[in-house]
Amino acid sequence: MTSPTEAVAATSTLLHGAGIVSAPAEARLLVSHVLGVDPSQMALVEALTAAQEQELRQLADRRRSGIPLQYVVGRAYFRTTSVRVGPGVFIPRPETEVLAGWAIGEVGQGRAAVVELCAGSGAISRAIAVEAAPAAQWAVEISARAFAYLAQNLADVPVTAVQADMADCLSGLNGRIDLVVANPPYLPESQRESLPPDVYFDPCEALFAAGDGLDAVRVVARTAMRLLKPGGAVGCEHGDDQAASARQVFGEAGFTDVRDWTDLAGRPRFVTARKPSVE
Repeated sequence: MTSPTEAVAATSTLLHGAGIVSAPAEARLLVSHVLGVDPSQMALVEALTAAQEQELRQLADRRRSGIPLQYVVGRAYFRTTSVRVGPGVFIPRPETEVLAGWAIGEVGQGRAAVVELCAGSGAISRAIAVEAAPAAQWAVEISARAFAYLAQNLADVPVTAVQADMADCLSGLNGRIDLVVANPPYLPESQRESLPPDVYFDPCEALFAAGDGLDAVRVVARTAMRLLKPGGAVGCEHGDDQAASARQVFGEAGFTDVRDWTDLAGRPRFVTARKPSVE
């Protein structure tokens, strides 16, 4: 019989041999997933069963083949919550947690009606619902495969999941929303061949946008201007080389107070702006 500590060590060695830099941390997550406990509770488990050992080997083999850890275990952690993920839905990244934190702060300032565009798994919407509890929330996603995850991830929080094109979604809410947030596709097609291999497990429609990569960001700006109340705010993620051009997109769309923010690594990551107030 193998103890959890021994299982973590053996799994870490396997993952490290496949060149996975974060092997020790990933091994802990894999073992805790197989045991069905939080990583902090693994010490309370005496040993893995034979069936659990076999499952752990299978999961480790999948991870060694290059499949993202989140797809292997079927879950991604985001701020204080987690969401189910799998093929067909974008894996939420730690960089986006700063955008979500900004949105949560805006809700705390009294922005009660919130819309997330390009919602994907719903990680941002779920984090806002859990941490800030706005009065009303909608999450919009066009992909049928991603929407299946979105609906499941938001089923236990008061967020309305909407499958629609963000360009013309929620027209009945025009001028009634306090806050719009989005992490749209923003990679230009010219970068397709230069990305790390694991990125390609994410759906292409969640990664790439036409032209300079900002076509979807432009749609976010137009839709936010339509949905927001005067004085309402929008936050939109962009690539780390798009800070100036993303600010320009929102300025040209008629927004004021346009500024850029950095992520946890200090790289330009998202733009925020405000719809002009009625004078």
